[in-house]
Amino acid sequence: MAWLTYLLSALLASTTPARAASSTDWTVIVGGATADTSIYANAFFPQAIEIGVGDAVTWTFEGFHNVAFLSGGAAPPFAVPEGDKTYWNPQMLFPVGGQSYDGTGYHNSGVPGPDGRLSYTLTFTKPGRYPYVCTIHPGMRGMVIVTDKVTGTPAAALKRGRAEQAATLAAGQARFAGLEAERNGTTFVVPLVGNSQQRYSVLRFTREPLVVPRGSTVTWAMRDTFEIHTVTFTSGEKPPQLAVPEPQSSGPPKVLLNPKALTPTNTTQYDGTGYVNSGLLFPPGNPGKLPSSFSLTFTKPGRFEYWCLVHAEVGQHGIIVVQ
Repeated sequence: MAWLTYLLSALLASTTPARAASSTDWTVIVGGATADTSIYANAFFPQAIEIGVGDAVTWTFEGFHNVAFLSGGAAPPFAVPEGDKTYWNPQMLFPVGGQSYDGTGYHNSGVPGPDGRLSYTLTFTKPGRYPYVCTIHPGMRGMVIVTDKVTGTPAAALKRGRAEQAATLAAGQARFAGLEAERNGTTFVVPLVGNSQQRYSVLRFTREPLVVPRGSTVTWAMRDTFEIHTVTFTSGEKPPQLAVPEPQSSGPPKVLLNPKALTPTNTTQYDGTGYVNSGLLFPPGNPGKLPSSFSLTFTKPGRFEYWCLVHAEVGQHGIIVVQ
């Protein structure tokens, strides 16, 4: 994401650990997207990979994710408070842990740098089954199986990963092609969709502008287990950034979570003027009972553009036409 363009480059330089000459290198693809960025793959490809003791896995990133081995521990919280501010947890953003893994300790790749690229390599020193996650996208999981004798090959595993990725993106495109707002009289529901089995998210609100009668109420409803979104009307102003880097005199910058982007405005009606924001909308059924829907009644005719502040840079915006 562009708001991290200058703060991660030095910290996310990929290094390759020393390995035995007989070790094998394997590749796992992290994420992926369609060319128009409407569909994101929230998955590791292949989802499970079997390697030998002493082998290394390199994760190549094709989206905004991380690779985190929790070793049975809890994932770090997304945000950390400091005074009256809230910051993105550096344990999620920046690399943590060494270059080898024996099933213990917290290891995190960090997130992609300025060019959107990142490769992260770990060498596995003990047999075992090692689950890992993306701590940015709940439910995005992978598995490294380390054995004394491997039956597959890196080329075959990568081919399988690409096939899985293609199937995921195709499923997302098919869902988007049939995406429609739901209508019941003057009440409309815009579903924010994804699929945890097929492992995609649709990063669009509607395929076409949503046309509604004056006085209609539109509800945006989360039906995606991976992502968070906002519904934000800016009345023609530039959307605010979700995250704002704060340079420090030493060490990495802090990343402020912008309160204007996070805080709901508690507005229930919209006439085309002013700033209206849902705040963050979370996956349905989340354990914290955090909001997963937002409703707004439109009181005047007009054409009104709105944004998801989390995904504005990949084109998630919509239009409501009130007649």
